[in-house]
Amino acid sequence: MGSFSRVTDAFQILGMEPKLVLSDDALRESFRDAGKRLHPDAGGGEGEFAALREAFAVVFSPSRRLRHWLELRGTPGEVRGSIDNSLMDLFSEVGAVTQLAESVIRKRDEAKSALVRAMLEGETQVCREAVERAIAKVEAVITRECAVFPEWENSADPDVEASSKTARNLAFLEKWRAGLRGCFGRLV
Repeated sequence: MGSFSRVTDAFQILGMEPKLVLSDDALRESFRDAGKRLHPDAGGGEGEFAALREAFAVVFSPSRRLRHWLELRGTPGEVRGSIDNSLMDLFSEVGAVTQLAESVIRKRDEAKSALVRAMLEGETQVCREAVERAIAKVEAVITRECAVFPEWENSADPDVEASSKTARNLAFLEKWRAGLRGCFGRLV
């Protein structure tokens, strides 16, 4: 979990109960409230605020939140292993869209004149739409993967093997989404 130690409770730093099901708004509000106390300008220390930022990163990421939640319960999951075969088709699609985006970005970067850049605008728009569709697909799968969170949160003994696989799947999905978002930003 990055620089986070095993005993540090990210939820506690944020002033939240350890939960898998969280809204982004509630998390951001907790971060703002804690930031008002821990920011160096408010009397907190640099280390405290750095820990708050790391806690936010852990809890904001579904894969890291799941791993941390399991760890706090004394059942750390296995971070190494394979992802579901069902994600391989999506991986292929993400890879193809990323290659297309990189190709268009390279053409735009190499364009020597405004006329050439203008002529590439149609291709750029088609590529942006493909990247947006890929992001939406990845986000839909992230949502599907997180659908088990309420069940695990209410379980006295969640399935460590299944939760570990979900955490691995989510880590890859989050990485793919970040890559696609990076491509989209460079296409704008």
